[in-house]
Amino acid sequence: PSPALRMRVALVFFAAVSVASYSLNCIVTTRPHRAMPTSMVSFVDDAVAKKAWMAKQDWLPWQSRETSPAVQDCEQSVPLTAPCSEVGSAWLVPGTPVLTLEAADMMSNVALKEAAARSFKPVSVCVLDASGRELVTKTMIACATLAPELAVAKARTCVGFHISSRAFRDNYINSEGGGAKMPQALAMGTVSASARQPVASFPGGVLCRDRNNNVVGAIGVSGAASDEDEHCAILGARAVGLVTEPAKSALG
Repeated sequence: PSPALRMRVALVFFAAVSVASYSLNCIVTTRPHRAMPTSMVSFVDDAVAKKAWMAKQDWLPWQSRETSPAVQDCEQSVPLTAPCSEVGSAWLVPGTPVLTLEAADMMSNVALKEAAARSFKPVSVCVLDASGRELVTKTMIACATLAPELAVAKARTCVGFHISSRAFRDNYINSEGGGAKMPQALAMGTVSASARQPVASFPGGVLCRDRNNNVVGAIGVSGAASDEDEHCAILGARAVGLVTEPAKSALG
């Protein structure tokens, strides 16, 4: 036979095999539906089903038959009928002081006035609370465009590590810009940047505490020389009675 005839015969053969395989698969996989046993009870209402099940239980599985000594002591110390004030004092951590918006505004104003009075380059000021929330950001006219971002980074370094940005530099980077801890500083900077909370390893960020040594926030200044930035930040924090780190300005 010719090649064309052979091709037609092969196509017919494969088509017949495919149809036969499909029919056999349908016969094998098709099963008759089973009727549900008459002994099974179908609960239409979930509440009825729950009530029927609860009636068969002599105690609830989530209730212990015996109360442990620890639970007994807890029930005696804080009864269920205790006033909200007693429960709060027993179970809630007392709150630490929170930096107010008025204080942050005063801090930024003093820092800007000091920069202008000393004829420093225009600066930007950022004040954060202890949680890292931005309270106030102010920037002088003609300030460098990246200064506001650097001011935030300096303040965030303080609240993120509970040290000043100067101390962060001194702890991890030597005077030549390297040192044994330099890889650790780079790693922390990378992690901070990936979390969209960049840090700065140069002076200008000042950590702020209250008289009881509680961290209440930070102030960051950028735009002038690093020592000048730090000087303005320290004066701004001291204007509202906060304890600063560093305690003294490098400018005296």
